Amino acid sequence: MKTNLVSTWQLGSIVILAPSKRTLNAVIMAMILITLSLVFSLMLGKNGITPDDFITLFKGEASPYQDWLFWQSRLPRVLCAIGAGAALGISGAVFQTLTKNPLGSPDIIGINAGASAGAVLWLWFLPNQPIAIGALLGAVSVLTIMLIALGKSWQLSRQLVLLGIAINAFAVATVQLILTLVQREQAQQLFGYLSGSLANRNWQDVSVIFMTLIIFVPLLLLLARRLSLLTQGYDSAIVLGSRVDTAQWQALLLASGLALGAVLTVGPVAFVALVAPHLARFGHSRLALLRSAIYGSLLLLVSDTITLTLPGLFRMPVGVLTALIGGLYLVGLLSRQVTNK
Repeated sequence: MKTNLVSTWQLGSIVILAPSKRTLNAVIMAMILITLSLVFSLMLGKNGITPDDFITLFKGEASPYQDWLFWQSRLPRVLCAIGAGAALGISGAVFQTLTKNPLGSPDIIGINAGASAGAVLWLWFLPNQPIAIGALLGAVSVLTIMLIALGKSWQLSRQLVLLGIAINAFAVATVQLILTLVQREQAQQLFGYLSGSLANRNWQDVSVIFMTLIIFVPLLLLLARRLSLLTQGYDSAIVLGSRVDTAQWQALLLASGLALGAVLTVGPVAFVALVAPHLARFGHSRLALLRSAIYGSLLLLVSDTITLTLPGLFRMPVGVLTALIGGLYLVGLLSRQVTNK
């Protein structure tokens, strides 16, 4: 039996599940685009790597400046974009599956807002300490509040989104209040972080995001079958033998962990987790997660590449551009839903 997304082949009692030709072609095309975007991202911008620089690097004849530019400046930046985009894409796909809501994402339920509030509070009280620590504490606090408020028996489709709206409102108010109290230099520092940025990334940031992926993605793939059953409805999943409450708790924690890793690496970048799963188009759950990772990487990397090509007057953090793209996509999505009704 074949579908648009998955091909199932049966040999006697053995069932083989494989991506369909259409799915495989889409994944291959996305990987090619990621590779091209990676190369262009390295080459573009004020301090881009030229083709001659690539040749001298691979020959081992590069100058100390060329070595630093490639290994310490540009390569960590593109790897952080790929890793953080993948983490956000998978996290968004899981949240949309759990909430059965196309708008479900870490942004919507308040994790990014909690990270932003934690960052501004941390800078206000401990101005000489890394902002990322405050962002982590803020995001973890939001997750803790969310888990306590939801309790042991819950339906994510309603409660999680409503709770996220309340958390977002409180966090935004906190950020606005603190920004009126801090010094101008601190406010400028906060703006760069709160917007989400790939500037000045290093190998420590790369290790954080890829360790996050290595830890959380395999665990989520083990839950893929249960997540697939959840798409058929809460009651249907129970009838089919899935331990729904346990699966939802586990998936929520793992998806939140991926979002936290991305926030630690690039700050609260908006809308990548929302848009990437829509670009991936859901099908078989494992394939959906992997496709969401690919499209999340592609979206963040292409956005960063675009920011590198903008004139100095229009240069912006990558999070500002993804917010613009995500906002336009959200308007289009809502308009299409209204039209269909």
